[in-house]
Amino acid sequence: MDISIQTTACRGEPVPGKNGTVEISVVTAGTGWHRLLNETAECRPGDMYILQGELPHCYSGEELTVQTLTFPAGEECYGIFRDDLPVSYALLNNRAMEQVLVHFAAISEELDRQEQDWQVAVRSHLSLLLILLGRYIDQADTAHRRHPKEWVAVSAALREIGDRFGDSAMTLDSVAAAVFLSSSQLSRLFRRVVGQSFQEYVRSVRLGHACRLLRYTGLTNEEIVRQCGLKDVPTFYRLFKNETGTTPYQYRMSNIENEEKGEKIMIITEISESLQRGKAKDVERLVTEALEQGVPAARILNEGLLSGMNVVGEKFKRNEVYVPEVLVAARAMNKGIAVLKPHLAEDGVKAKGKVCIGTVQGDLHDIGKNLVKMMMEGKGLEVIDLGTDVAPENFVQTAKEQGCQVICCSALLTTTMDVMADVVKAAEAAGIRDQVKIMVGGAPVTEEYCQKIGADCYTSDAASAADAAVELCR
Repeated sequence: MDISIQTTACRGEPVPGKNGTVEISVVTAGTGWHRLLNETAECRPGDMYILQGELPHCYSGEELTVQTLTFPAGEECYGIFRDDLPVSYALLNNRAMEQVLVHFAAISEELDRQEQDWQVAVRSHLSLLLILLGRYIDQADTAHRRHPKEWVAVSAALREIGDRFGDSAMTLDSVAAAVFLSSSQLSRLFRRVVGQSFQEYVRSVRLGHACRLLRYTGLTNEEIVRQCGLKDVPTFYRLFKNETGTTPYQYRMSNIENEEKGEKIMIITEISESLQRGKAKDVERLVTEALEQGVPAARILNEGLLSGMNVVGEKFKRNEVYVPEVLVAARAMNKGIAVLKPHLAEDGVKAKGKVCIGTVQGDLHDIGKNLVKMMMEGKGLEVIDLGTDVAPENFVQTAKEQGCQVICCSALLTTTMDVMADVVKAAEAAGIRDQVKIMVGGAPVTEEYCQKIGADCYTSDAASAADAAVELCR
C-alpha cells in the first residue's frame, strides 16, 4: 500500500508531486508560507490543504512544521475536490486538528506494525479522515476559487505532463491538444497559473525525476535520459549541472544511504527547532537519541544546537524575539551541550575561540553581560565569565593565563566607562596587547569612545557582539 506520513519543517521550491496520488498537508506549528503553483498564501496552525498529486507546491518558514499524508487517489475522495478543482482548503479548529492528528497517528502506527488486516485498518482510518475533512472544507477566496476553469485546465495539463514526461516527443502542441486548448491558450495559462513557461515546467519535472532515479536506483545515465524524456546524455549533463550545481555522478554520491541520512537530518532539524522554542527537555532527549543513531557529536553541535541559537540571535537582532526568549533558548542549548560534552572531548572537538567577559570595576550590572555571554556560547565560543566589578588587572591576567583571544568589557554606568581605557592600558603594560583583541559595549558606550580609548571593537547589541567575537578569534 503506497501510503506515507511524514512530519517535516518544510522549505524549498515547489516540486511536482506524483500523478494518481492525493496529499493532505496540515500545518501543526509555526507560521510561514504555502506556495501552490504561482499562488502564495500565509499559513499557520490549523491550515490544511488537500491536493491532487500533479500540483507542484511547497511550504516555507524557519519554524513551520507540517504533517503530510500521501495516498493513492480513489473513490473515497468523492466530495473532497469540489467544482472539479484539484485543490481543497480547510481551516481546522483545535478539536478538528486533534481528530485529524489522531487518524494520522493511527495510520502511521498501522503502517509501522503491519499486523493482521492492517491494510483494512488503514483504509478505514483514511475513509473516516476524509469524511471528517469533507465537513471542514472551506470556500476560501483564493485564486483557484476565483478562476476555477483556469485551474481545472492547468491541472489537466499537469496530469498529462506527469503521465508523458518520459516521451521526448511531448510538446506544448501535443499537450494542448490533449486538454482541448490551443497552444497559445495553454502557454498563457502556464505563465499565469504556474508562474513558469511550459518548457521550464517540463524541464523541472524531467530533472526532478532524474534526481529521484539517481538517489534511489542504480540506472545508468543513458537509462535515466530515456526514462526522463531528455534529448541525450550531454544535454542531460548540461541541464542537470545548471539546475543543481553538481554533475549527476556527484549528486548520486552525495546521496548514498539517503534514508539513513534523512533520519539524521530530521533529528538534527528537530534539535534546532526545539532549541529555538526553548524546549530544554526535548533538546536533551533529542541529543541523546541523535548520539544513539550515530550522528557525530560535532555535527549535532554545529548543525543542531549552534544553528538553532544562530536563528535566535538573528531574530533578536531584528526585534522578532526578546530577552526572555533568548534566555530560555540558551538554557535549552546548555542542556544539550551538557549531554554532548564527553563526546566532544573524545572526538577532539574544540571551541571556535576563547573569550573572557565581565562588567568593569565599579559596576554591578550583569544582565547585558550575561546575554552577550549566552550569545557567544551559542556561536561555539568558550566564554570565561569574570562576573561584575572586575578590575583591569583581572581581565588581563585571565586572558594571559587562559589564552583568550578576546577580552570583552561591559559597562552600564557612565562613571565606570573609563575603566575600559584602563583595561587597554593594562594589556599594553602586560605585553599582550598584540595578542588579544578588546571589545567594549553597554548602554553609554559608542563607536567613537571605542576608537578614542584604543579598543578593537564596539557593538550595539548582544547578537552583533557574538558575531564580532567569532571574527576576532579567527
